[in-house]
Amino acid sequence: MAAHVPVAPGLPQMLKSGVKYFSGLQETLFSNISACKALVCCLRTCYGPLGHNKLVINHQGKTFHTSHAATILRELELENPVACLLRTAAETQEEETGDGTSFVILLAGALLENAEKLLRSGLPVTNLRSGYEMACKEALRLLPGLACHVLKNPRDMDEVEWALQTTVGSKVFGYQAVLSKLVAKACILVLPADATAFDPNLICICKIPGGGLADSCVMEGLVLCMEAEGVVRRVERARIAVYGCPFGPPGIEATNTAVFSSASELKSYEKGKERLVEQHVVDIAKAGVNTVVAGGKVDPLALFYANRYRIMVVRLSSRQGLQRLCQAVGARLLLQVAAPSLEEIGHCRRVYMTEIGSTNVVVFSQDSTTSPVATVVLRGATMEMLDCLEEAIHDGVNVYKVLGGDARLLPGAGATEMALSVRLHTLGMYYPGTEQYGILEFSQALKTLPATLAENAGLPVNEVMAKMEVQHQLGLQNTGIQMAAEEAATVDTVKEGLLDPFLAKYRGIILASQMAVTLLGVSDVMLAKKSGGPKPRGENPNWDQEPDALD
Repeated sequence: MAAHVPVAPGLPQMLKSGVKYFSGLQETLFSNISACKALVCCLRTCYGPLGHNKLVINHQGKTFHTSHAATILRELELENPVACLLRTAAETQEEETGDGTSFVILLAGALLENAEKLLRSGLPVTNLRSGYEMACKEALRLLPGLACHVLKNPRDMDEVEWALQTTVGSKVFGYQAVLSKLVAKACILVLPADATAFDPNLICICKIPGGGLADSCVMEGLVLCMEAEGVVRRVERARIAVYGCPFGPPGIEATNTAVFSSASELKSYEKGKERLVEQHVVDIAKAGVNTVVAGGKVDPLALFYANRYRIMVVRLSSRQGLQRLCQAVGARLLLQVAAPSLEEIGHCRRVYMTEIGSTNVVVFSQDSTTSPVATVVLRGATMEMLDCLEEAIHDGVNVYKVLGGDARLLPGAGATEMALSVRLHTLGMYYPGTEQYGILEFSQALKTLPATLAENAGLPVNEVMAKMEVQHQLGLQNTGIQMAAEEAATVDTVKEGLLDPFLAKYRGIILASQMAVTLLGVSDVMLAKKSGGPKPRGENPNWDQEPDALD
């Protein structure tokens, strides 16, 4: 007979069996901050253009070789509540601006780590939270004064390329010139009349292994890594019908059995099926369609008649790919194989199948000055490298969208963080209340970002930080870290074109500060029992019992 351990009176006694309850600073904050510091320490080496990559294998066995913080956090299975909040903050930053996920993680981790020191010293949580909130407001007030450049013309190729180099180069250092040119060309191609209505989903990426990055290009229209199904491989002035179903005779929805009494009945049944398929293909051809895109299996009989009537057939099983294709050619997605109307037919200058680096692709080319969809064809030696290039392209496209809403740019390479840190330190030194400790620690947290950049670049951190701080105190607010140097050196970020989008820094500071202040206000943690049935069997004979149960 099992005898349960008595539960202490109070809140735990009212909760369901299996619920874990934690209270007090030691259990609610310090233990969770330790887990947060471990996660931040792991991601710190990924920060900056010279950050290290991580090899992540998710629960499905898929391998990710990346330094992108959002990708790493998305694939990790986290259970600690603070770590989950960090991931949520990174996902929010990625969704809003497309850049600055590592910035949010490192700043939030530094704020929590500095808060732990103050709390252990006896500073009340209320005063610490007030100090962090005051420092955040002051940093946001100072941030517009640090803006050093404005993107005046979002259609100017050279200006856009110059503005995107830092964002793209932070993921793949050394290739920023080529990648920023590709991103700028693709974004300008699909930019509508209203620059604020730019949609990043209009830019597709086609990864083809082989060759080098110099072989990459931007193509107007859509490029699909697949082959045409029939013998027709090229169509000029294409009229396209897009079907979200298999291309062939409709299948029987219910289970049924056909009984034939003779061979003649079987032959007549097959002939009737052939006539039905041929009639469908003839109706499609009479509607003027010369290209068919199917979202499912292509029936051999339907393909035979499509070849007879010179209709090009392409199979595209991705639902998102079908929607992008409809957007690119102006077609409507049809749910059954039938002759489309004039409004449902898409138009394209040409559709053809070609070979790029021993890979067959189908190209829906528009060949016009403004294209509804553009495709960046990436070339690289390995798929891991292509994945890194794809992440850099995505970040560059999202930053271009952000610049459409706010075209201001801030000095990069740690210059913005150091400038804010110096000014907040001055404010904290002269603030009369106990909130000054929170302001000073906020200032120190901002310094960890340029220090991490120097550390990942292999530079002497103390010398670089000392030089930067002296020059910022002298009023040189655009001074940043020179990454490619072999010794401690600084650089004028505006002259070198090392710029960061204003909104990425602005929202990153807000997210990191709010997350730190929210966690510091937690007084109790109640963790419910996990669902999902009994635990797996093990050596313990009481494997299905809770730890607080005794036999």
